[in-house]
Amino acid sequence: MNNLTIKISGTGLTKITDHWSKSLLDMSVESAKQAISESNISPDMLIFANTLSSYSSSQENMSTIISEKLGLSNIDSFKIESSSCSGAMAVNVAHKLLSSNDIESVLVIGSEKMTDLSPSETIKATTLGESYEYTQFFGITMNSLYALFTRLYMENYNISSDDLSNFSVLSHKNSSSCKHAQFNREFSLDAINKSSIISSPLNMLNCSPIGDGSASVMLSKTNKSNFHDVNILSSISSNSSIDFYSRDNLLEFNSTANCLNKSLEKSKINLNDIDLLEVHDVVPAITANIIETMGFSDPGSATSDIISGKFDLNSKTSLSCSGGLKARGNPLSATGIYQIAEVTRQLQNRSHVDLQNKKIGLCHNMSGIDSNSVIHILGVAN
Repeated sequence: MNNLTIKISGTGLTKITDHWSKSLLDMSVESAKQAISESNISPDMLIFANTLSSYSSSQENMSTIISEKLGLSNIDSFKIESSSCSGAMAVNVAHKLLSSNDIESVLVIGSEKMTDLSPSETIKATTLGESYEYTQFFGITMNSLYALFTRLYMENYNISSDDLSNFSVLSHKNSSSCKHAQFNREFSLDAINKSSIISSPLNMLNCSPIGDGSASVMLSKTNKSNFHDVNILSSISSNSSIDFYSRDNLLEFNSTANCLNKSLEKSKINLNDIDLLEVHDVVPAITANIIETMGFSDPGSATSDIISGKFDLNSKTSLSCSGGLKARGNPLSATGIYQIAEVTRQLQNRSHVDLQNKKIGLCHNMSGIDSNSVIHILGVAN
């Protein structure tokens, strides 16, 4: 069983937007039906990834409700919550279950309904994954934490906020033709840097937006779909201190580093084998630090690498081909599954971008500032 290869045999996703006419259940069923249809499989188990259903939709027990709506009876179903990396964590759990049990397939759904909340409720919702005693209680927001980290990063590497905005430029350039992305438009560097300040030095167009969305993947031991195999070469999770400001080195992403090392060892591939890269690009400085932690760029050089075109679509390693959290959107618990569904379709040559000779993709999803990290490495069958 240890040598068993788990496959992504079906994918489904909704456009990320303000879904005023659709409920959390509606979106979940929509993406799940796509994944089931693509896979030609009826799942043995359903895992629902979500953070805010009780807060934004006044509803729990969603996995059972979704199962019933899909007409799936007599199967195990449950919910997983791990803040903004709930989606990837749910896939990680599904992968473990398939590798060790007699079940043949697991449907994983990640959904979040955020736009029904008021602005103040949204701010609170996005901080629920942080410590109540040390963060929430004092009214510290996620954007203020990201701004603090950004200042530390800028001062440590002598990089300007204007230059960091090049990450957002690339994200929006890649999302412009992606139909399910929240923003289908490009922004110039000047427009991004002139957008309103959210939490200095972060501009509005440097921060990933809130949005409603759902993405689903079917994991299975056999591929019965009409598309060629995409295998999960490794599925690894790790965690670190939830309060990044209490760490010995505030710029060290130990959770991400540990995850990557174990992922490469498990998958038996090298870093330079990675063709497609999806990271938790919630704000530019976080993105840069992730890329440098992983070794795709030297410390402090990710920004200059972005400017040079090292991670463009036509480069050896392409970054955030559908726009990432910044432009595709970041519906919390669904984000990690959007990454996996997008990379799967890109490896199968059926995405909005024409990517040739791409064989290996890496998806990195995290909660907070490297509190939890999950990395999936996907590869097409030889």
